[in-house]
Amino acid sequence: MPSRTQAGTAILIQTETENLLFDCGRGCTTRLAQYDPALLPRVDRLFLTHLHSDHVVGIPDLWLNGWTQGRTTPLRVWGPKGSKAMMAGLRKAFAADISYRRADGIPASEAGIAPAVTTVRRDGPVHESGDLRVTAFAVRHGGIPAFGYRIDKGDLSVLISGDTAATPQLARYGRGVDVALLEVASPPMVAYVRRSFSAAQAQKILGLHLTAEEAGDALAAMQPGIAIYYHSVTGEAADAALLAATRTRYSGRVEVAGDLTRIDIYPDHQRVERAP
Repeated sequence: MPSRTQAGTAILIQTETENLLFDCGRGCTTRLAQYDPALLPRVDRLFLTHLHSDHVVGIPDLWLNGWTQGRTTPLRVWGPKGSKAMMAGLRKAFAADISYRRADGIPASEAGIAPAVTTVRRDGPVHESGDLRVTAFAVRHGGIPAFGYRIDKGDLSVLISGDTAATPQLARYGRGVDVALLEVASPPMVAYVRRSFSAAQAQKILGLHLTAEEAGDALAAMQPGIAIYYHSVTGEAADAALLAATRTRYSGRVEVAGDLTRIDIYPDHQRVERAP
């Protein structure tokens, strides 16, 4: 839901040499600019969990703004079936804007706006660079193609669930990771859905996502260094209810992310820093 304080889903994974973005929801480029104004043209790898609009609606801004600010290589996109058609459609939708800017020479690089899309079809590695590996794995999000991702950098590891119902894939790919980022429906969000929709509609909506208890079960099987909840309506009461429900199933370290939450990963610990 649109919010004044909470942007759409977007997770940035940074190494010494790469900037990998996972999903690109509403307000993504604004948050990236808050974190580092020089970052937009350097984000050139985008991994999509699925094609629901709340996870991709920020792509035009990232794609075009990064280009106009100096990106000289394609925005490489990995995503499920339909990603190529979506990016081709964006090229058509913004054809006038692109032609105006190219005519003005700001910027002049065709490479920076060229399409570069890889369709993710099955479990397995999708990107490798040195000791960095990104592995996709299928998750359960209704009947649509949807994936989570595991990122390994040397001995350090992160799991991103993407939107999913309970699935053994989380434990299979997330066991022992340093950081597990799980989407979850907080108890207040569950209550809101049940109040706002018919019983059948509410059951369908809630069946697309992890409940706090299901997330706790997944974490108990994974045993990550730290678990981070994301893609949930946040706030003091919502966060407290979410963590309390999780504690009935899992006793490890869990935190709820807000916008611009930063997680530094070290060989022996993880440090969480929240935005003011």
